[in-house]
Amino acid sequence: MGEQLRVVQVGAGSWGRSWAGVVTSAPGIELIAIAEPFAEARERVKDELDGWSGPIVPSLDEALAQVDADAVLVVTPPDSHHAVVTSALRAGKHVLVEKPLATTIDDAEDLIVTADTAERTLMVSQNYRFRRPTRTAQKLIADGVLGDLVSLKIYFQRDTRFLFEGDFRYVMRHPLILDMSIHHFDMIRTITGQDVRRIDARSWRIPDSKYVHDPAAAALIELESGVPVVYEGSWGTFEDETSWNGDWDILGTKGRLTWTGGAAEGVPTELTLTLWGESPRLIDQVEVEFGDRAGTLAAFREAVQAGTEPETSARDNIRSLAIVLGCVESIERGAPVDVWEMIDRARNPAKR
Repeated sequence: MGEQLRVVQVGAGSWGRSWAGVVTSAPGIELIAIAEPFAEARERVKDELDGWSGPIVPSLDEALAQVDADAVLVVTPPDSHHAVVTSALRAGKHVLVEKPLATTIDDAEDLIVTADTAERTLMVSQNYRFRRPTRTAQKLIADGVLGDLVSLKIYFQRDTRFLFEGDFRYVMRHPLILDMSIHHFDMIRTITGQDVRRIDARSWRIPDSKYVHDPAAAALIELESGVPVVYEGSWGTFEDETSWNGDWDILGTKGRLTWTGGAAEGVPTELTLTLWGESPRLIDQVEVEFGDRAGTLAAFREAVQAGTEPETSARDNIRSLAIVLGCVESIERGAPVDVWEMIDRARNPAKR
């Protein structure tokens, strides 16, 4: 894919340090600096990146003054995304930003306009798209193996009540929806090839939990074709845990596809296909050259160097973000929300 893509990473918290390890081992990517405002985090990432000797500085501006970067990777808390991404784009850098793109539709649309004005690539890391089970389910549906879709059910259960020590997730509003369900909602679009039209959601508290706000929710989601999706998720479950992918049950006019497990978590991944009138059978997963976050980095590098639009560009990803923010609005209003109207209002202020 050409020469090395020189990247500055912003954010070195617990997830940022994990990202730094991914970036330093990714082919075609060179991590040339890290920006992190907290001294303790700067020291920790320095200790964990054994053998890496690039500058670790308090701010993006300082990093860009010291190195010649092609792109910026933003791994900061969601409420900082708009400001950090804007600064990087205005500095003339391509940007890969951790999900969610922004915390409001207006901010997301503003970032899209800023990227277009700067003629820079703005891509959102939706790493669950690049997992083999996701690509396998996507291909089966695209190939018509299940026939027309009838319904989907997604069940996600993890106990994170005490997992994220000192983490921002414990105090953020709608932590499950904003920080985790974005993966599942984006996967809905990826796997079905459809956008979401409406969503009706509710959330609730979990006892014996550090979460200040609701870490569990359920939603009835309507795809553009009218197909219903039933979603239930919890970050403070007392039930048996699913993988981070969640358990999926997809019904079609020709058969049923179920997906459980996630190999990365020590839970065997199984995709089971049952065509009506036949016995269930396990499906071999499609191969991917680069999976998970390595997949997002490879797609980002290819888009930047080829001058093409990545599949998770901000222009596309706003439609996944709108599901998340529509879910939040539905919870707060206690009523269904039209997702398409949210995007239309952001792009047409006169309709607000």
